[in-house]
Amino acid sequence: MGLVLAEEEELRKAVELARFIVREAERSISWRAQQVLLELILNRGVYTRKPMRTKKRTGAMPPIVTVIIIVASVVAAALAAYFIYSTTARGVRQVSLTVIGQPTLYNGTGGKVTLYVTFKNDGTADVDLADSKIYVQNKTKGAVAFSFQGAQVTGATTSYGSCDTGSCKLAPSDSIAVYYTATVTGGTSAFPDGAMATLQTKDGYQTSFAVAKP
Repeated sequence: MGLVLAEEEELRKAVELARFIVREAERSISWRAQQVLLELILNRGVYTRKPMRTKKRTGAMPPIVTVIIIVASVVAAALAAYFIYSTTARGVRQVSLTVIGQPTLYNGTGGKVTLYVTFKNDGTADVDLADSKIYVQNKTKGAVAFSFQGAQVTGATTSYGSCDTGSCKLAPSDSIAVYYTATVTGGTSAFPDGAMATLQTKDGYQTSFAVAKP
């Protein structure tokens, strides 16, 4: 939402700039008219009441002013078209991760708990699981953060290659089994059966699901 508002603000500023250019161009026309009048006064002897012979100018506009107005109008139209296009494209391309199977918590050594989960990208945009976190609700209603560790199977790949802590990008229709870990006092006993969990990627995408214990 913040990104959309920022782009709208940039578009507004750009359109205002284009309008300013047009106003300045129109103002330059008035200034040119004053210059012409001053030249007539100085060179044609107005105070001697001699008839002045001037070329009739019916709304003539200097070529450079015409060019400035046209360019400003084209820029404003192009910015508006780009904003509409980018907004539409962003609305069409979306991430939608689906959980396959049952995410499960397992006890490890030293109080470490591992969460195994398989994700599938059912959306129309890529999503990177690297650096993502899963927050699991414990019995005291607190949120325990599980950090991404990579693919469950060493060497597992997606359309973009290997899946590890550096990069695990899923293209639309890709799926991958991954795991997350956290050090928790009491191990899996700190979590209720069917605890709610929320995935949050580094790009801000979120999705929620329930986790089980063996």
